[in-house]
Amino acid sequence: MKTEKNIFYNVLLAVSQVLFPLITFPYLARTLGPEHIGLINFAESFAKYFVVLAALGIPIYGVREIAKHADDMQKRSSIFWEVFGINLFCTILFSVLFYLSIQIAPTLHQYASLFQWAIVYFVLQMFNLEWFFSGMGAFKFIALRSFFIRLLFILSVFIFIKSQSDYLKYMQMQVGLSLILALINFVRLKKTVHYSKQVFAALNLKQHMQPLLVLFLTIFSISIYFSLDTVLLGFLADNESVGYYSTALKLTKLVIAVLSAISAAMFPSIMNYFHQKDFDKFNSLVQDGFFLLVSLSLPLVIVFCGCAPEIVEILFGTSFHRAILPLQITSPLILIVSLSTIFGFQVLSALAKDKLILLSAIYGMSISVVLSFLLVPVFKEMGSAIAILVTEIVVCASFLWFATKHYPMPQLMPIFKAQIKTMLPYILIILLGKYMISMVIIRLIFIATLSLIWFATYYVYLAPNNIYTLWLSKYLPINNHHK
Repeated sequence: MKTEKNIFYNVLLAVSQVLFPLITFPYLARTLGPEHIGLINFAESFAKYFVVLAALGIPIYGVREIAKHADDMQKRSSIFWEVFGINLFCTILFSVLFYLSIQIAPTLHQYASLFQWAIVYFVLQMFNLEWFFSGMGAFKFIALRSFFIRLLFILSVFIFIKSQSDYLKYMQMQVGLSLILALINFVRLKKTVHYSKQVFAALNLKQHMQPLLVLFLTIFSISIYFSLDTVLLGFLADNESVGYYSTALKLTKLVIAVLSAISAAMFPSIMNYFHQKDFDKFNSLVQDGFFLLVSLSLPLVIVFCGCAPEIVEILFGTSFHRAILPLQITSPLILIVSLSTIFGFQVLSALAKDKLILLSAIYGMSISVVLSFLLVPVFKEMGSAIAILVTEIVVCASFLWFATKHYPMPQLMPIFKAQIKTMLPYILIILLGKYMISMVIIRLIFIATLSLIWFATYYVYLAPNNIYTLWLSKYLPINNHHK
């Protein structure tokens, strides 16, 4: 029951991450234009890349360590201050490097004011503390807190962004909201950790360095191909190309974030079952996660790929037509990254195979850098899209190989094959909508509605023994097929 509640709040959080940008991003795209959208995405991606470096793998390690001692106030307080102290030191170090990079790189120095605000945004990210609250299982707090901040962001966008010259205000808004988020976190933190002299006197930062180093190298490698792609595009091409590519990838990443929320909510239970050596429940939860992610991601891939022209035109206008092909190329990432979260950041992490996760990430980093330098100067935004797609396929294949090699994985291929068979109706619905309806927005609504109806009909009434009917049977008087 706790896992289901965690999934609910995590999915609610991720859905807000999708819906709120769908409200603001079309307005920003039309108001600022492709070049300035590309510029603020370039600055934001550059700042977030430094966030990844300064975090040292804490978003994964911190959750894992806090979850182990969530019921022990003394122990979790010590771990919090030790991990936070490491993050603070690294943030100070990398903020200096951030500032120097602005002074040295002409591409950054040209927009020094924007990137200086990005430094402040970067520094404030260490007070996000999501790793701590996730480890504590405070998913309700995380969801409600983030919902409030995003609501403020929507209001700020429509109040302060009025013309192309307002692009600097975007980063200033991000700084202001990050500061509010930090204040909310510290109010909550007072109730969950000790501030006593005894705690600070007993701090032992050294014990965390080796596991954090492995995770840092892993996260760093992943960030090369999943965060640095936009930065490289900004250096190797131009801001306009960044605008088209980041627009397409932002849509794909929003959907990935929703699906990743399912994995994140299930992870603490998966860890507990494995460490308790309850391998039957461990396997069952892995199968459930696989079924959920595949059954949701496959239809989304088809709809995003088939309806990319309609999605781009409705959300961003005809001036963003160059984002259509990158969106179609990157739409399979919805499935591929979802599978990676299962085999890499659930199974391998539960097995404590951090070095294998690192090795897979290094494969991805190497391929990404090579493909980016080969493809981006020639194909620009399409080159970046192809590079990240190939990279994620290789990483996912590597995760799968290592997972099956070190653990007798439950039978997942029959689940995958069964989901593939349900895909034909989605394709037919898309073709029917494109053939029958000329108005773009009506066509997309028609396709989305019929696809949702088919999804609900299949899993509630046609498919036996699935997790959807199990969940629904707890709350609704439906006729399901569970034995």
